[in-house]
This record gives sequence, C-alpha cells and structure tokens, in this order.
Amino acid sequence: MSGPVPEAPAAPARWRRTLGVPDLSGQGRIVAATALDTFGAGMFTPLSFLFFLMTTDLTVAQVGLGTSVSTLLSIPLTPIAGMAVDRWGPRVSLVSNNLLAATGYLCYLLVDSLPALVASMLVVLGADRMYWAAWPAFVADLAEGAELDRWYAFTAAGKNASVAVGGVVGGLLLAGGWSGAAVLIVVVNASTSVVTALLFWKPVRPVRPAEPAGPGRPDAARPADTSREPEPEPESEPQPQPAAARSGWRAVFADRILLCVLASQTALAFGWLIPTLILPVYLVKVRDLPTWLPSTALTVNALLIVAAQSTLTARLGAVARSRVISRAAVLILAAVGLLALLPLTGGAASIALVLGAVLLFTTGQMTATPAVVALSATLAPAGARGRFLSLFNLTWTVSATTGPALVGALVERQAALLWLVLACLVALGGLGYRFTGGLAPHRLGSPRARPADA
Repeated sequence: MSGPVPEAPAAPARWRRTLGVPDLSGQGRIVAATALDTFGAGMFTPLSFLFFLMTTDLTVAQVGLGTSVSTLLSIPLTPIAGMAVDRWGPRVSLVSNNLLAATGYLCYLLVDSLPALVASMLVVLGADRMYWAAWPAFVADLAEGAELDRWYAFTAAGKNASVAVGGVVGGLLLAGGWSGAAVLIVVVNASTSVVTALLFWKPVRPVRPAEPAGPGRPDAARPADTSREPEPEPESEPQPQPAAARSGWRAVFADRILLCVLASQTALAFGWLIPTLILPVYLVKVRDLPTWLPSTALTVNALLIVAAQSTLTARLGAVARSRVISRAAVLILAAVGLLALLPLTGGAASIALVLGAVLLFTTGQMTATPAVVALSATLAPAGARGRFLSLFNLTWTVSATTGPALVGALVERQAALLWLVLACLVALGGLGYRFTGGLAPHRLGSPRARPADA
C-alpha cells in the first residue's frame, strides 16, 4: 500500500512540466483574482476613451488632452509605487492597488469637467503604476526557479483569455443600446477590483519549486529540490553579499547589470508597438489593405498566446533567460523584415505576409515575456526589488509615449525608415540582453540550470 503513494504525484508533475502549467494546488484565490481583475479591465478598456464622451459634455479634444496630462503626471508616481512595494511588500501593495483602482473608477462616474477628468484618471493610473511594481514581485515571492517562469507564462495566457471574454461581454452590453450600459461597465470594473483586493488580502503559501531555484535569485531563501543538482555551486554564489549590503535606490543605480537590463528593455519594448499601434495605421492607411486585417491580426495574436504560451515557456526552461530574450528579438526582427516587404506584394500575398509576420511576432512575444518578467522580478536585491520594478515599468512608458510620435512622423512618407529604426531598436535590445547575460551569467541564466549552462 505504501508503494503507489509516492508515485501518485509524479505523473501530474510531469504533465505540468510538459504543458508548462505551474503547481496550482492551494493557489485558487490567486488564479481567481488574476482572472477577475483582467475580466473587469477587458470590459472597460475598449470604453476608456468613449466613456467620458458618452456621459459628459467634454469634447474629444478635451478628453484627449486630459488623458495626455494625467498620463504625464502619473510618471513621477512610478518610483513612489516602487518604494511602497519595498516598504509594505507586494501583497499589501496589490490590495492597495486594487482598492485605489476601484476608487478611481467610481470617481469616473462623477466627472463633469476637465480637472475632474485628470484627477480621476490620475488615481487609476497611479494604481496601475503600483500594480506593475507589485505583481511581478508577488509572483516571485510565490515561486522560484523554472516554476516562476511557468507562473508568469500561465498568468499571461490567462490574462489574455480574461481580457478577451471581458471585451466580448462589454461589447454585448453596449450593443444592446441601453443608455446605462457604460455606467454599469464602470461599476462592474470597480467591483471586480474590490473583490480582487479581498482575494489578495490573505497571505498565500509559497510554492516549492519543481526544479532547483535559479542562481540568479539573490534573495532566494526557500529550500530547493536538489535531486537533479547535486553539485555544490549554488552554495558558493557571491550574489547574497551585495544584496544584503545594499538597499534602496543605491542598490539599483550602483549595479551596472541592472542598468544594462533597463537600457536593453527600453530599446526592445519598441517592438511591442507593432500589433497595437503600427499595424492598424500602416496596413489600412498606407498599404490600403482591408480594414478587418488589423483586428484579425490582434485576434490571432491573443489566441496564440492563450493556446501556446505555457507550453512554449516549458520548452525554454533550460535556456538562459538572457538568451531566450535575445532569440525572441531575432523573431521580432524577422517580423519587421516581412512587414517591410509589403510594398513589393499585393492582394492575397500581402495578407499572407502580414499573417506570417504576426505569427513570427507573437512567437517572439511569447518567448520573451515570461523571461523578461522573471528577470525583472529576481534580478534586484530584495530591499530594492520594488524600486527596480518601478524603473523597469518606465521602460515600457518610454516606448508608449515616444512611439506614437515616431510612427506619426514616419509611417506615411518614410515607412521604410520607420521599419529600419524599429529594427535597430529591437536589435539593440536583443544584443543588450545577450551582452548583459555574458557579463553576469549567474544572474541572467537559466531558471533551472547551473551558471555554467548560461
């Protein structure tokens, strides 16, 4: 009777590793919180600009101005959010983030002027800044090693699915023609944020990693399964000493590896502008392709992430994270190359080329995302992790704020130059990660391999 007992958990563990699914036992609240929060966001995001046009007397120009002003004012809140995460911890920060978001969304219902619009948006954007400093750190406290990458991959796929479902539900409510549909969507979104905060309120149980914890985790203190890793190298790693000696902003700005990663991600993040910002304008306005093509491309992108993200991440668990990201940059570069060839094609060939580019980009996106988030969450010392994550979040802000100006200036008259600039930025990002991985293979290595393998 004792023989079958230890064999029972082995099969599910192998099944999870094959599909890239993390150990979800006892973590139902976290999965539910993630799905619920993104469902509410999916309902409201397509309405975020239109809501104020539907419920106030503000003009399109005023709403646009208010959105831009509130976004700029929210940027200084990013390092403050990082300091809050370091001070109170990621779980408490996630509770605060969701309660703050709920407050901001309910304030949307009271907006009747431009200053009120800016103030309410600033509350929501401040909550968003705190989320991106807290969520990666929260998961890094939950799991480690290859299990950490699986968690990021699994939640990325789940978030895409929840956002899609929320978008469909929100669209159906608006399509019904009911005048109160927009207000209901905002109230539901605020409610999901409150419930999510309650789900995060109770502490969660850390997950014992299925593989040894990656040596890149300087603050890893939990025991790891050493059945696959009998060598003593992890015990002699030098990282814990500097992590313990420094904290705060000094730990971030005195660490050249952290600065190299920030610079690399700032350049690489421009590649993520392709599906949401560049393709809709370039395909329809410049290349005169069917108007349904950009939305189809986004749908293909989302479906591929839901279907293949976890499995792909599982296949990459033994590859150094820095190499994973640099390989992803090559895939995105290939997508840029295909899109740059569009002027040479026409008709069905153009559509096929676009879909091929979307497939390459999405594969690159799925390859990079879990590795990028895992690196950002585990690279900095424990006392400065929130601060570093807040700066890492700003790397996306750089592309989000300068990207529209870049696209607007080049896409119509100098499209070839736009693709060249984009290719150079993506290449610099990929090379930067590869270079940084060579400088510190023990920190940017594989989540389940020895430093020598990186």
